Amino acid sequence: MTVDRVALLLSLQRALLGEVVPQLRQASIETNADRHLVRVRFEFDVEPDEALRARYSVVGTEVIADFPAPWTIDEEYVLAESARLSPLAYVAYRRADSEPE
Repeated sequence: MTVDRVALLLSLQRALLGEVVPQLRQASIETNADRHLVRVRFEFDVEPDEALRARYSVVGTEVIADFPAPWTIDEEYVLAESARLSPLAYVAYRRADSEPE
């Protein structure tokens, strides 16, 4: 199964509906088709605590539900300590005050 850019972005954007918190700076996504792996990265302006991780784990669960087995998901929760963000291949959400590289 090949996953295109639009399908990835729509999946993550749908999963983010109602879940974007002020601390979220960016959410991005990509796949590794050889490994049947969907990667999502959530970048925050605070250290992501258990509550944030739990909230965005639900987002990840909604994303991977769009992909049939044997696809799996790798979720990253990152503290964006500087103005520089480190997105995966496709950015689904970027906070307005977060400048692109």
